[in-house]
Amino acid sequence: MIQLRVRLLGSLKVYAGKEELEIEVSEGAKLREVLALLVKREPSLSRAIEEDGRVRPGYLVFINDADYMVFEGLETPLKNSDVVTILPVSHGG
Repeated sequence: MIQLRVRLLGSLKVYAGKEELEIEVSEGAKLREVLALLVKREPSLSRAIEEDGRVRPGYLVFINDADYMVFEGLETPLKNSDVVTILPVSHGG
């Protein structure tokens, strides 16, 4: 098992009522699995993450402060002590 920290920024921390979650997952768990598990554990995150772990438009996900897409996208394996950050994108138009 590995320990991960999940940081919620912007409006997500208001909806969830917390800025951080700690989650324990199996060794070799991929980002998609972790995000799907997060939605089950914290249903308010469904505004940012689909049930199957896909990221909804308007949200960014980082692994250790780097966009998850620079790795293997949703198939990125996570390791112990990784920090996953979920950030809503706010912009004017």
